[in-house]
This record gives sequence, structure tokens and C-alpha cells, in this order.
Amino acid sequence: MNTALDCTLKKLLRERFLAAAKRSPVGIFGNGVTARGVRKLLEKLNLRSIIYDRDPRRGENFDGQALRRHHIIIGSPSFLSHHPWRKLLLAAKKWYWPELDFASLWHFGGVVAVTGTNGKTTTASFLAEIFNGDGRRAFTAGNIGRSLSDLVAAEDLGAGDTIFCETSSFQAETLNFFAPDYLIWTNFAPNHFDYHGTLRDYFAAKYRLVRRLAAVHGAGETRLFAGESVATWAHYFRLAMPQETHYLAPKKTLLAPFDDFPQRENYAIVEDFCRCRGIAPEVVAAAATHFRRPKYRLENMGAIGGNTYWNDSKCTNFAALEAALGHFSGRDVIWIGGGHFKGGNLEDIVSILRGRVERAVLIGETGAPLEAILRKQNFPAIYVKTLENAVRYIKNACFSEKNIVFSPAFSSFDQFSDYEERGKFFEKCIFSL
Repeated sequence: MNTALDCTLKKLLRERFLAAAKRSPVGIFGNGVTARGVRKLLEKLNLRSIIYDRDPRRGENFDGQALRRHHIIIGSPSFLSHHPWRKLLLAAKKWYWPELDFASLWHFGGVVAVTGTNGKTTTASFLAEIFNGDGRRAFTAGNIGRSLSDLVAAEDLGAGDTIFCETSSFQAETLNFFAPDYLIWTNFAPNHFDYHGTLRDYFAAKYRLVRRLAAVHGAGETRLFAGESVATWAHYFRLAMPQETHYLAPKKTLLAPFDDFPQRENYAIVEDFCRCRGIAPEVVAAAATHFRRPKYRLENMGAIGGNTYWNDSKCTNFAALEAALGHFSGRDVIWIGGGHFKGGNLEDIVSILRGRVERAVLIGETGAPLEAILRKQNFPAIYVKTLENAVRYIKNACFSEKNIVFSPAFSSFDQFSDYEERGKFFEKCIFSL
């Protein structure tokens, strides 16, 4: 398929969508950030909608009676394929639209999908800053915190505008129509076993973006930029990548915040992508000098009581933890970690902590089992249950000249709604000292 044919298909899909949506209200699963963006875009299109949510205070319950009200349902990424409401739709053969499929029909400019296990948000944000600084209007959307629907509804977007769309594996795995102009795949590491089940399924979910890219643009031009780990795992799973793919090795740079892993590799990818888009490396380097990472990514909170506190709430997997701990000598690190278990082997954390951490202060769902694992290995560890208790324990222990590193290595969903809420709560606990 070529781009012209893709435009024809999008036009046909828009016509079919509007015809169905005018016969009955559009159902929306969830009442979070994504769903509110969907409703805003539907209102812009003068279409009715009904929101369904598991919390009765936030929306209606979805059942067989509700099913009959709709020809189309749009879902947010939190409603995964095994959710009962999704199964109900499948059995009834109702038209289910992932949010990215829906929103992409109404954007007529460029889209660059940014995916990967670590560094997606930083990479997308940095690219948008570079493009805007070069006089090319650009935006960020997707898993970054603002839905694509909200952006398309709120902004007067033109054909020359570029959206850097951070795309998670949850968003990617069900896509049918969304097709980026370019794809940046930063890296790949074990994650999300709780949902995808196997490492291959997790890779396959992201690989769907490669399929969508190839379906629309075919061969002959470089449109995929990836880190070396992506090539390694694609080969391992015997999944073909486009011949024109650019694989980038980490670039040696002293430019903060791209002077560590995985950001050295992400910087190399960004630089190469920009070069292919006509932006010189000098422009990228100049942008890096004033770029700041989004919050809660190994953020220095300052010195309190003789110790320096670091807020790395965004760390939700072992690869990110290992990268964070690489900043420190190991003899002076008190690690606060734990959270919602996403699957995998908990014992793998021992090799990451040993030699890098003096003591582990553990919280959340994984805290107790981690304490047992670490103590069995004669590693100093204590389970304190909550983040507030962890900060209190560290204060009462009277540590001195230590780096207190909150880098959870697990998701936040056992005690918080997301990593941002978790990061803000850690800030609150620190400032209360």
C-alpha cells in the first residue's frame, strides 16, 4: 500500500465511522484522560457519546443492554483485550476502535510513533523541542500524558505539523488503521509479563507498529530508527525488520541529560532521525544544552539532613533500575523500591543491587517477597510497606552522606494511580522532612 492509497482508505473509514456514529451514540470505555479526549473530539465532530466506567461515580456500567445502544465503541488502553467488556464486544461482533485508530483519522499532518521499553517520553519530548526550535511546528501526544484525540480536538493542526506520538505496547497491539510516517523504537527489555504473558508477546505487541508502517509505506525509504537491542530481539524471535532500518549504537556524549544509558542510545537515534529529516547534528546538540527531562526521571531533590534524595518514580522495570543505579558508586546508596508485580523473576534483582546498593528499603506488593529474597542472599533489606514509612525509616535511621534513591523498578498500581501520583507523593514526603 502507498501513502495515496492510505489517504483514500482513511477517507473511506471516516465516511463509514460518521455514518455509524450518526445512527447511535458512540460508546466510550473509561473516564480517564484518554476517554475525555475522545469525548472532546466527538463533540468537535458533533457526535453524541456515552461514557462507561467501572466506577459508577464516573460513568455507566456496560452490559448487554448498553451493548445494544451502540454501533461503535472506542476504548482507552487501560481496557485490555481480556477485559470482560471487550469480550462482550467481541462476542457481539461490535465495531471496537482503539483510541489511536480513531484519533488518527482526523489528523492530516505527519505522525512519528515513538515506542520502546525505556526513554519513550524523553525521546518524544526532545524531538518536539528540536523541531519547534527549527521552525517546524510539532506536538507530543499519546502515552505521554495527553491523548492524541485531545490534541486533534484542541489544536488547529495542519498538513505541515508533526505529532510525536508516544505509543505503549497496550496501545500498539490492537491497532488496525493507525500508521505512522516514521517509527522510532528506542530499545527493548523484559517488561509487562503480567499482561502480555511472554517476552515474545510483549515484543509482538510493539512489532505491530512495524507492520503498520510497512503496510502503508512499503520499502525503499528509511522510516524505522531503532536501538541495537531491538535488532537483537527481532533476530531472536525471527521477526523480519525492514531492510532500510537504521540501528543506532549508544553515542558517547557528555551532554546532560543524555550522558547515561539508555539516553546515550536515544540521543543517537534522535540525531540520526533528525539528520534524515534535514536537521543538522549541531542543531540537535544545541537543543540538548537546554533540554530538561520530564519529571520523576532520576530527579535530584536536593540535600536534606545530610543525605541527597533522588526521585526516579518513572522507573518501572529492572532495566531502568540498573541504568539509574549506574549513576552512583554503590557504597553510599540507600535504595527505596517495590510496587506492583508485572511478572518475571524477582530474583533477577539481586545481581542488579549487589555492589550498587548498601541497603534496600522495600514497599508495596513486591516488598515482602523481595525482602525474603534479599535476606536469603545476606543482603541488608527491610520491608516497611508504604512510601511514607520508607522516608520515615530513613530519617529515624540517621543515615549520613547517603544517596537516597527512590527508583521503584515496579509499576505504581498497587498503591497509586500512576507513576506521576507516586512521584508527587514522594516529593510531599521529602518536603515534609
